[in-house]
Amino acid sequence: MSLKYPKFLLFGDSITEFAFNTEPDEKIGHQFALGAALCRDYTRKLDIIQRGFSGYNSRWALQILPKILESESSSEIVMCTIFFGSNDAASAGRQRVEVTEFIENITSLVHMVKVKNIKPILIGPGLHDSERWAELKPDQISQGTFRSNDCNKRYSDALQQIALREKIPFVNLYDAFQEQGGDQWRELLLDGVHYTGKGYKVFYNELLKTIRSAYPEFAPENVIYKLPNWRDVEEDGSNLKELL
Repeated sequence: MSLKYPKFLLFGDSITEFAFNTEPDEKIGHQFALGAALCRDYTRKLDIIQRGFSGYNSRWALQILPKILESESSSEIVMCTIFFGSNDAASAGRQRVEVTEFIENITSLVHMVKVKNIKPILIGPGLHDSERWAELKPDQISQGTFRSNDCNKRYSDALQQIALREKIPFVNLYDAFQEQGGDQWRELLLDGVHYTGKGYKVFYNELLKTIRSAYPEFAPENVIYKLPNWRDVEEDGSNLKELL
C-alpha cells in the first residue's frame, strides 16, 4: 500500500481561505470549521489541500489554477471544489467581473481540472446580509461598491447552468442557506459575506451530500483507510512490511 495520499483540492476565495478558522468571532469562541471537519472525515484517506485566496475573483483564478495544479502534482488530485462568485458579483470595483465573463472564466477553470481527470464540484455563493455589510464596510458603500442577494442569486444561477452543461455537480448554497437558515439565516453569516460556524456547517453538509451523490467512490466511508488499525498490527510490526 502506498503512503502517498490522493488529494482533495479546495480552490476559491476568502470563504475557502477561512475554512479552517475555528474562531471567526472571538466573542463567540470556537465554532465549526469546514476544513477541519473534512480533514477529520478523510484522515488516512485523502489529503485536504486548501488554496483559498481572499478577495480573488474568477478572472484572477485563471492565472493561478495552472500553477496550483503544477505545484500540487495534478496527477494526485482526485477532486476539486471551485468556489468563486461572491467577489465577482460586487456591484463595482476591481473585484467585479460581469456575469458573461464570469461564465467563461468558470467554464475554463472546469476544463482545466477535467483535462487532468480531476472531478470538479462547483460551489455557488450563499445569501448576503446587506445591512450587516453596510454597517461594517461604510467606505465601500459610499464608493458605490455593494453586494446584494439579487446579484448572488444571478451568479449562483449562472454556476448552476455551467454545472448542467458540463455535467458536473453543483452545491447550491443560496438555496441551502434559505431553506436551512429559515428566519435565522443571518446567523449563518459573520459580516454579511463570510460564514460563521453555522454557515460552514451548512456548506459542509451540502458538500458531503453532493460528493456522496455525484462521486460516491470518494465519499469518506468509501475511500480506503491507510494501514490497519493498531490492534491488528503485530507487536514486531512484521505484517506492516507486507502492506508497504
